[in-house]
Amino acid sequence: MKFFKILILFFLFSFLSYSQENSKDIDKGYITEIIKHKVKRKQTLYTISKLYNVSIDDIKKYNTQIQGLNISRKMELNIPIKRKLVLKNDIFQINKDSIKSEIKEGKDFKINLLDSRLKNKNIKLGLLAPFNLNNIEIDSVENSKNYLKNLNLSTISLDFYSGLLTALEKGQELGLNLDLKVIDTQNDFLNIAKIISTNSFENYDFIIGPLIPRNINQFSIGIIKSNTPVISPLTSKEIEINNNVFQSMPSEESQRDKMFKYIEQIIETNPDPCVMIIYDDKSQKIKEKLLKSYPYAELINTDLTNGLVDPELTDSLLVNNKNNIVFLESQNLNVITSVSSLLNSQISQERNIAMMTTYRADVYENENISYEHLGNLKFTYPSYHRPIYDEKFDVFNELYLNNYGKLPNKIAIRGYDLTLDLILRVAYKNKLIKSLGIGETDYMQNKFNYLSKNNGYINNSVFLIQHDKLNIFEIYNDK
Repeated sequence: MKFFKILILFFLFSFLSYSQENSKDIDKGYITEIIKHKVKRKQTLYTISKLYNVSIDDIKKYNTQIQGLNISRKMELNIPIKRKLVLKNDIFQINKDSIKSEIKEGKDFKINLLDSRLKNKNIKLGLLAPFNLNNIEIDSVENSKNYLKNLNLSTISLDFYSGLLTALEKGQELGLNLDLKVIDTQNDFLNIAKIISTNSFENYDFIIGPLIPRNINQFSIGIIKSNTPVISPLTSKEIEINNNVFQSMPSEESQRDKMFKYIEQIIETNPDPCVMIIYDDKSQKIKEKLLKSYPYAELINTDLTNGLVDPELTDSLLVNNKNNIVFLESQNLNVITSVSSLLNSQISQERNIAMMTTYRADVYENENISYEHLGNLKFTYPSYHRPIYDEKFDVFNELYLNNYGKLPNKIAIRGYDLTLDLILRVAYKNKLIKSLGIGETDYMQNKFNYLSKNNGYINNSVFLIQHDKLNIFEIYNDK
């Protein structure tokens, strides 16, 4: 009954958060989807058209309130998205071609798990997440709408759950028998203790969750005797790694290591740039490590300047006709917005500026940070996920849209990638632990390569990402 209640809530959330109208043109083989976009600060018709790859004329056609090129913040626009129609009997073949998991065994040999012989057809898994159903008034649509419209533990859980279900649908297409048990942890210590004492997890191939680090520690220790793998799905923060724990998101340390290896390559090709390190007291150790690579770097501690950076100072430190690299080592939103805006204004024909960071936290996804500025600065950083939407998404988006009435966000995509990887690993090698030797798996936005750490396992696969104008690219390096 609780499983069914969660499904009702998810469909309710999808309906409330996404508005869509369809106009089908079968002869042309396309479907036009109208999605809603709320204009953010500093956005223009041009930037919105590039964001959705839609012409300005098409946007104006569906928004008669626009006069000329004038739009205002918080204006709600209809964005017409044309998508190619996919026939139902073609979906499986397209999925095989588009959503791939390539495994590197040795130097040149690759295995596609989707085309591999799957030995174990029966897989039992669990999901523990803080759906917090007790806080949702299921009989009141208005109250549920108000609760679910904002990002919180419930919406994160529901988004992840929807991606997981889409992965299970894919697994069923491959002939797998999948037995799922969903448990609401309510993000409560006593409730998790009760879950541990009243359930047996010995026959599960793996458990995904809980989502919160402290709850993962409590749960993994509570069932450690069962040897059932416990998968930490959504945190890069340090958790207690027991011999049954798989941390699926690369740690902050792993991400920084990836960036420092990239810096080594930069030094080989560009040994004498002008380097500036903007940091705060929390990133003192990172500053010292960067100084080992760039001992003559100029230093600016924002904690000594109340979060402000003097434009005259940066202007005097940056040079013309030479590569300028600025490392921004702060997770303070005000510092990030002001520094990226300042550096963007100081780019010229004679002066190029590249901004980098050794760790990009989720604060960078705040709407007040200009993606246009980051693109002009060729912002480069390590990431646990690939924030790129390409042709691989076409079929997945179509399936997800049909099931949930909205396009997937990065949490839903991670739910899909992680779950599909886990069930394919178990199906291919019978046990998750036996699959670790096959190497790195790569999906739509996430990749996985588990290495041993403190008797447990942690994903060590990290992307290098670079903005360029309004585009985002993955940087491939050989280290």
